[in-house]
Amino acid sequence: MLTLYGALLSPFVRKVRIVLAEKKVEYELVPQSPFEKSAEFLKKSPLGRIPALDDEQGRSLADSSIIAEYLEERFPEPALLPRDPYERARVRWFDEYADGGMAPTLTGKIFFQRVVNTSLMKNKPDEAALADGIQELARFFTYLEDEIDGNDYLVGNTFSLADISVGCQLINLRHAHISIDAAEHPTLRRWFDRVTSRPSIAALIEQDQGFLGHQT
Repeated sequence: MLTLYGALLSPFVRKVRIVLAEKKVEYELVPQSPFEKSAEFLKKSPLGRIPALDDEQGRSLADSSIIAEYLEERFPEPALLPRDPYERARVRWFDEYADGGMAPTLTGKIFFQRVVNTSLMKNKPDEAALADGIQELARFFTYLEDEIDGNDYLVGNTFSLADISVGCQLINLRHAHISIDAAEHPTLRRWFDRVTSRPSIAALIEQDQGFLGHQT
């Protein structure tokens, strides 16, 4: 059985868990704090980031995108990356847009201040960092609204890793009590509601909410 090391609420861990659920691959989730890392974990993930994955032979992989592509190649059905080279590249682009572009704002600033720093660590939020993050949201929402352009999904009108990666960042934003305004960004809001209603994603959101409910 595969072993995944990570923490609830991490959008990167959630990304891999959704891929595993969509492909119906069994795995064991081993809790791993993103803040306290043992020497053993650092051997699996040299940059100290979650998640990391061990295969059945104990071989390790790190980074959510690398792990997702490994799972795609090993368990190709249902496909979460298109066959068409251009569309496949577009999925990889949205994965990078989510992890490298959205995450520093949505998760690193807003979610961290409102949820991790306040609810979990019981500290006062950095209001300047929070306000800065909220101010940056419009450019992400506008870009995604235009890219969806009335389609059901981000790439090829088929559910893919692109939808998973972007969706995971927006889930963290919703955990931080910020929702997509349906009047201002109706296409993005419909897309988000569609994606988060998938059983593979809805179950993890429910698990997150259960965890958060015990922290208040």
